[in-house]
Amino acid sequence: MTAKNIIFWLQRPKAIFYRLKYWIWEKLHPHKPWMCPGTVDFCEKHLSKSMSVLEFGSGRSTVWFAQRAGNLISIEHNSVWYQLVKKKIETANLTNVDLRWIPLDHSLTEPEREFYEKCPDYVAVLDEFPDASFDLIIVDGHYRTNCTRKCLSKIKPGGYLLLDDANLWNSFDVLEIPQDWLVVNQSTNGIKTAIIWQKPPITTQIASSENLTVH
Repeated sequence: MTAKNIIFWLQRPKAIFYRLKYWIWEKLHPHKPWMCPGTVDFCEKHLSKSMSVLEFGSGRSTVWFAQRAGNLISIEHNSVWYQLVKKKIETANLTNVDLRWIPLDHSLTEPEREFYEKCPDYVAVLDEFPDASFDLIIVDGHYRTNCTRKCLSKIKPGGYLLLDDANLWNSFDVLEIPQDWLVVNQSTNGIKTAIIWQKPPITTQIASSENLTVH
């Protein structure tokens, strides 16, 4: 740990407590995703083998989600991390995972732009799938703002959008999440926050349309 890191933590004693608490949770749950415990609990209760999942950002979560969903597509930009996750998938004998390595179009250190003249390949992978293809999309990788905006139409009615590190945004307006999408889970480990939105079920959408009908 560098002197800069030490100073950072010493200036935030409460953050040290939360980081230690989460570290203990990670050690007690070595196979669960590196997400807020409340987020993991929600997913455990709502995932099923009938569900199709897309994940931006692979890792320990990839095997965990694949074991609970019908199929999983996982997008990873880091070639080394891709190989590590690939081995974990093979060790777990999972055949329902489509793990893809898609390099970034920009430097890893370059801040994400709100809009790109050419959609990055990492984000443009969504164009391969018809609308309403996925029951759950997890945004936990790169180009998070652009991934979130572009993935909304790919979620089925009644499906979920999971945005990890939601505390990175001062306002969610840039994400263009419709106002009728319900926040069904908001969890924090004291250091970061994750939010899960649910797209309105088709019955809700039909009812809304009927209410707008002029009689």
